[in-house]
Amino acid sequence: MAVIGAPALAWAADASPKPLPEPRDAVQSIFSSHQFPFCHETTYPLTPSEKAWCDLGAADNAKACPKLRAACQNEAGAKQIELPEPFSLTLPELGLPVRLLLWTLLGVGIGFLIFALVRHFLDHKAKDAIKTDAPDSADAQHAAELARQVETDVQRLLERARALAMAGNFRSAVGDAYGALLRRLEGAGVVRIEPDQTNGDYLRKVKQGRLAIAPGMAEVVGVVEVAQFGQRPVTRENFESVFARVTGLLAERMGLLLLVGLSLLVGISCGQPRDDWDHSPSGRAGVIDFLSKRGFKVHERLLSLAKISESTADQLVLLPGASLTKEDWAAVATWMQAPKHSLIVAGGRRELPSWIGMRVVEKRAAHADAVVLSDADAKRWGNLRLRVPDANVVEGVASPKTQYQTILSRKQGAYAQVRWAEYGNSEDDEANPIVVLADDFLFRNISLLVDDNAVLLDRLLRDSGVAIELAGDLTGLVAANPIQSVRRGRLGPALVQLTAFLLVFFLCKGARFGRPVAVETIQRRDFSEHVRAVGLHYARARGERLALGFLGAYVSDRLRERFRLRADRSLSGLAEAVATRTGRPVGEIMRLLVEARDASKGEPAEKDARDLETASELCKLLEETGGTGGHKPIQSHV
Repeated sequence: MAVIGAPALAWAADASPKPLPEPRDAVQSIFSSHQFPFCHETTYPLTPSEKAWCDLGAADNAKACPKLRAACQNEAGAKQIELPEPFSLTLPELGLPVRLLLWTLLGVGIGFLIFALVRHFLDHKAKDAIKTDAPDSADAQHAAELARQVETDVQRLLERARALAMAGNFRSAVGDAYGALLRRLEGAGVVRIEPDQTNGDYLRKVKQGRLAIAPGMAEVVGVVEVAQFGQRPVTRENFESVFARVTGLLAERMGLLLLVGLSLLVGISCGQPRDDWDHSPSGRAGVIDFLSKRGFKVHERLLSLAKISESTADQLVLLPGASLTKEDWAAVATWMQAPKHSLIVAGGRRELPSWIGMRVVEKRAAHADAVVLSDADAKRWGNLRLRVPDANVVEGVASPKTQYQTILSRKQGAYAQVRWAEYGNSEDDEANPIVVLADDFLFRNISLLVDDNAVLLDRLLRDSGVAIELAGDLTGLVAANPIQSVRRGRLGPALVQLTAFLLVFFLCKGARFGRPVAVETIQRRDFSEHVRAVGLHYARARGERLALGFLGAYVSDRLRERFRLRADRSLSGLAEAVATRTGRPVGEIMRLLVEARDASKGEPAEKDARDLETASELCKLLEETGGTGGHKPIQSHV
């Protein structure tokens, strides 16, 4: 901050090729926007500290903020929340054995997770190696995929219903319209669409949850039941009645949702008008816009100030919300050793380090008074008037090495002081200014509307470069890496305990990777099971002889086909042909064929064992004359 007698700053910002608007014109163009509701809403509630600006002349700027005077006279007020003191929790230092145990558990947990991942991918690789039957063609596969898809979007279902109706498929059109209604009810939590649910089940759910729409739902279900299960064709009139009733129910539902949404919107706008803090009177969005219009490059710092050495800013503004550790202050001190850097401390409840050489004293007076420039700065900047509420003051720390000068002063003491920090060894080296303000009121939106506050803010920052970083409540929230986040949040012990718990849980229950999917195993029963089941039915009905007769007829027909004896239906001709082929006696073959024929007539048998032997011999005849077609001969265990 340059004053008369201080070293001249040769590193002032270059003039912008584009003409900059005057400070007052920039303020008017910013607050004329409706983004700042306190300037355009007469019912905007102000906090008690914000109403103090009304007496300082903020409401007099009618061009920039036409409704602020009415807001100042409004009895409604917003509650000012006092920020609590920062809370810190110090955990006891763990001993070496405990730390070794925790790190061992963490290592075992990571090893187990790696093992589970490897096993999971190996299992998938083994499953992929199993050959599966490919579909017949790409068209068949696409058709199968389309068949498995179920449309769930209400609007698309209604559009598809209209398209099907135009094509003349009224039965499917009624189904899609009904499906749109069910999907909307499912989204509202009234019904749950399941394969085992019927239309009557859905109607009962609607009567329980939405009795008002139950009559209309009943009419739709009646037409749908006729379309799905009736024998009469579905006409265009049926579809139009269902479609009109469905759209009416959906419109009623949407109207209810719209009413609820409007109620919530009204509640939010009336009950919580101060959600956008940046555009409130105490916010800083207007200040940032103002400085941007005046050629400054301003941004809020999110990274920790410990990384300030990587910043390209010319000026660092510490707002009251910025919380600095010893490491942060050391990094800022190192950053100030570089040329062309400036530090501005805008108030705040913090203890400043000794190298700054100044401090803020809170609430020295109970009322606000005028703030005036020093004689040296008044000659450079003109007779500017600064008006801010409260009465904090700045004091210099008594030290022979500290030399500070007052820039702004009031009756109770200094409002702003500057100290020049030498960073070089040569006499020609320039000094970096360190400015301490009693508070941050100059960096609030409503301050720009009062007298010459905007002009004075521009003059204070103009001499020290155009790149400005604001360090406030958000500074330090973004960590450089996850490990730093864990350390700053002191989450190390909690994460170690969570890892140990997950390790025990996975050891007991196992680990699952990916979304669980029910395994559907398609099993195909052997045909022999069917044969056995049929045989058991014959046995319960005491139809063994009938089964032997069927087998004999089957064997006879197959033998005639093999020996081309379809015209000759006699058993003797068939027996002679089989005997010639197999070398068996004709009489034995004739006996088997006759016993099988007699069994088909239901004639009683001498022994069940004889029938089983006959059936086995018949199968052997098939095998000897050309095979059984994959069926094994019946083995007799009697």
